[in-house]
Amino acid sequence: MTESMTVRRGADTHAGEPSETAPFGTARHLIHCPLSWGNCLDTPGLGEEHFVLADRLPRDHPLFNDGPAHFHDMQVVTESVREIGEFVGHRYFGVPTERTGLFYRYDLRLTDLAPWRARPGGGSRLSTRLRAVPTHVVNGIPRGVEFHTEVSIDGTPCAVGSASLVFLTPALYRNQLAFAQPGRTAPEEHGRAAVTVPPTAAHRVPAAEVGRADAGNVLVSDPERLPSGRLSTWVRTQHVAPVFTGREGRLAGLHVLEALRQSALLSAGRRHGLASARCTLAASRVHFRGSADAGPPLRCVAVAGEVEPDPDGRARVPVTLTLTQGRKAVAEATAVVVQDL
Repeated sequence: MTESMTVRRGADTHAGEPSETAPFGTARHLIHCPLSWGNCLDTPGLGEEHFVLADRLPRDHPLFNDGPAHFHDMQVVTESVREIGEFVGHRYFGVPTERTGLFYRYDLRLTDLAPWRARPGGGSRLSTRLRAVPTHVVNGIPRGVEFHTEVSIDGTPCAVGSASLVFLTPALYRNQLAFAQPGRTAPEEHGRAAVTVPPTAAHRVPAAEVGRADAGNVLVSDPERLPSGRLSTWVRTQHVAPVFTGREGRLAGLHVLEALRQSALLSAGRRHGLASARCTLAASRVHFRGSADAGPPLRCVAVAGEVEPDPDGRARVPVTLTLTQGRKAVAEATAVVVQDL
C-alpha cells in the first residue's frame, strides 16, 4: 500500500491553465465536473463523480527528468493521482478526515506512444480525466474509492488506467504502521531461517541500465541470476535521494514504484539486450500486499518473458515482478517494456 496525500499547493477546484514555468505539481488544478445540478455545491455524496486534473509535465523534477530524455516518465500520472486521492474521498464522498487513505493497486497502460516522446524544452500539458466511484459503503461512509483515468498530453489521448484506494480508521492505520515499523523483522515461516542480505546489496547497477543519469536515483543492486530465467536484485531503503523520503518510517509509494520500474528495465536489458535509454513501460500493474519500512533492503525477483513485436513492430518484453522484505510480501507487479528505436 502507498500513502495518499491531500492536494498540494496550487491544486484547487477551479478551472485554469497551469503555468508553463511552475514546478511540477505546484500549478495543478483539480476541476470537479458534476454529473447533475444537484452536485454543483460540492456537497458529499455516494454517487460517481468526475474530475479533470490539469498540470504541466515537469521540466526539472529530480527523478522524472533524470535520464536520457527520450520519453516522459509515466509515473507522473500515478504520482498526480496519488496526491489527490485522499482529498477526493474526504471532500466529495464524506469520508471522515481522521481516516487515512492508502492506495493498494495501480494500473496504467499507454495507448499511444507518440505523445510520450519528450520534446525539447518540455512543459507539455498533462490532462487526466478521473472517474471516481465510492466502494464498500457502510452506514453511508465509503471504505474505499476506485479511480478510472484517461490521460492526454497536449490534447492527444495516450493512456488509460485505474487505481484503488482504501480508507483506514486510526486504529487500523496504527496497526498498519506497527506491522511495517523500522527495524522489525518478519516472522520466520515454517522454521526457515531469516533472509540474509549479502554485501553485494550495496552495489548499485550503472544508472544508464535503469534509464537514469544520476547514480543517486538508482535503487537496485547488481542482479543475481536464478534458475528458470529469474533475476534477483536488492532494493535500497536507506541513504536514498530525498525524492524517495517517506513518512513515519514507511517507504514512499514512489520509492516502491520506481524500484519496480528499474527492475523491469534491468531484467529486459540483461536478458534480451534492450537499450534502456530507448525504453519505457508500455503497461504497468502493481498490487501492494503490505507496507515496507526504511529498514532492511527489499528483494525484487523479476522474470522477463520472450521478446514480441507490438502492433507497430517495436520490441516489447513482458516482465513479472515480486517484491519482498524479509519474509513479508510487499508488492506483485506485471510490466511491459517497449523499445522505441
